[in-house]
Amino acid sequence: MRRARRWITENVPELDKPTLLDLLLIADALLTNAFEHATAPRRLRLSHRSGGHVLRVEVYDASPELLPVLGKPGGRGLRDRGLLLVNRLASRWGVDPHRSFKTVWGEVVT
Repeated sequence: MRRARRWITENVPELDKPTLLDLLLIADALLTNAFEHATAPRRLRLSHRSGGHVLRVEVYDASPELLPVLGKPGGRGLRDRGLLLVNRLASRWGVDPHRSFKTVWGEVVT
């Protein structure tokens, strides 16, 4: 995760600190889910949308049948809160299933 955070930070130097922190938390949650629940290969991607005013972080994995599930707020454990965090911080998020992989993504307005 440390490498991914560093890579994101290096590739979006123009972001203000609050937006960067939101993006890093979203990426961390999506990557953690991919490593805990899905199979390799896993990939991380950043892209600009809407004329550069939206930044999207995408995580690909090879488990298209395992779609993400939004947990319930108020749980006592530390687990199963990643997508709740993504849901709260991202301007939009979703999943794009394909035949042999899926992409889970979150966006922040820049």
